[in-house]
Amino acid sequence: MAIFASLMYMGHVYICGLVALVEALLFRELVKVRYNTFFHIIEDNIPLFRTTQTIWFMTSIFYTYSDFIVEVMKGNPELHYLSPYAKLQPYIAFSLYSITFVITISTMQPGHIKFQLNQLCWTIVVLCLIVGQLKYIMHNIYNGFFWFTLPIMLVVTNDTCAYMAGMLCGRKFIHRSFNELSPNKTWEGAIGGGICTLIMGWHLSKILAQFSWMTW
Repeated sequence: MAIFASLMYMGHVYICGLVALVEALLFRELVKVRYNTFFHIIEDNIPLFRTTQTIWFMTSIFYTYSDFIVEVMKGNPELHYLSPYAKLQPYIAFSLYSITFVITISTMQPGHIKFQLNQLCWTIVVLCLIVGQLKYIMHNIYNGFFWFTLPIMLVVTNDTCAYMAGMLCGRKFIHRSFNELSPNKTWEGAIGGGICTLIMGWHLSKILAQFSWMTW
């Protein structure tokens, strides 16, 4: 919490840096699942597997955030002198995509093409889920810290209160299993976390809205 508060105090750019770090870690974690699962196939048969995934990630990052940076330049008169460079953005993005596509095709191996296409689809889906969504989180940061802070605080509230409610009341009122994939979770924890989150959302939104630096 201290690190998070310090980054907010330092300003929008540092919070965006935090989001970018989380984005990279999320991508690494999700593609690692497939890599570890099919390592016995990838190790000896698929060249540059991790490299191509990284290139796709970097290409999507450039396309997404260069577009975002261009919008910031256009909206800030002090940065208008960079407009000639901003015009190069679509050409660079297209070139990076073309190079990435060619590298991916060149790594296709006879007998494993179906598997490689499956892995490529997984990589693209992960990129759409992560890069696409987190781009708009950065937009919200520049629309006001309120739109970034409130959802995060509510997630923290839900997790904490669900844990406490589950520890105190779990399986004392409802004995039915909540989720087979996560057997430690209980209905009491889910209900308690939901109620506390609604209450906290009502009061926390009023508290945060009082601070001008939360809304600019």
